[in-house]
Amino acid sequence: MNILIFWDRGAPVGLEMPVSRIISQILDIPVEVCKSPVLYNGFDRSRNQFDATEILTCLDVFSRRNEENRLILLVTGDDIFRPHTRYVFGLSRPKTKTAVISSARLNNEYWGLPYDEMMLIDRLSREGAHELGHLLFLDHCSNPSCIMANPSTLDDLDIKKSMLCPSCLAKMNKKKVSVFV
Repeated sequence: MNILIFWDRGAPVGLEMPVSRIISQILDIPVEVCKSPVLYNGFDRSRNQFDATEILTCLDVFSRRNEENRLILLVTGDDIFRPHTRYVFGLSRPKTKTAVISSARLNNEYWGLPYDEMMLIDRLSREGAHELGHLLFLDHCSNPSCIMANPSTLDDLDIKKSMLCPSCLAKMNKKKVSVFV
């Protein structure tokens, strides 16, 4: 099983390779990254955001039409939300093996702080690995330093380490063996 990362327009240019390498190291799964061929819907003019569930639907359609069997992660620069939330950093749909993350609120500049490329790479990698973890059927973890901890704020995301806790790692390895072999 491999991971396909689509790097969308508006996503931070030049960070594709470091982010994909870190995600591959965290999950111990090969990753391929390419420019996104997916056009997505779901812009909500009143919020100036895209509905992440609509983006996932577009990824689902792409995946079915192209008979894609890899896990797909879309990295976008657009701000995203899920109905009944102000925003989300990312969202996944395990049944269809698709996920989306947004760099918009992961960037220091959004919060009025100085640009920090290394911090952005770390945040994109952690959030990407988190959403891909859901595609590997991992649930949220109560360990705040685990990749699978559920971040509700940027501070929560920054507390995470770029790794799975021993419990989640054991679960993932067990599921990889039973599902992908």
